Amino acid sequence: MGLLAALQWVKELNTVHMDFLTDSKVAADSIYGKEGISDFMAIINDCRHLLNTDLVNSDVKFIRRQVNGVAHSLVKEALHHTSLHIHLNIPHCISTLINNEKL
Repeated sequence: MGLLAALQWVKELNTVHMDFLTDSKVAADSIYGKEGISDFMAIINDCRHLLNTDLVNSDVKFIRRQVNGVAHSLVKEALHHTSLHIHLNIPHCISTLINNEKL
């Protein structure tokens, strides 16, 4: 349902070139897999429809959860700010994660 909401949101923004990353291998594989009949597949079919009609230059890819560590940390940090905040340097909340990825 999160993927479908993201696809609908990007469609409303009129953004046509977007890669969607998910940590759900089942969801990512189902987008390009076989048809099926279930509540889950109904949501996947809605995602497929958006990808085939409004977001034809977009893609859905699986990415392991630990790789999303930087994104998750930034989201948690953003919740502490009430308005737009621009970091000129690497925020402390992700500096360790970034340094560990360089190794």
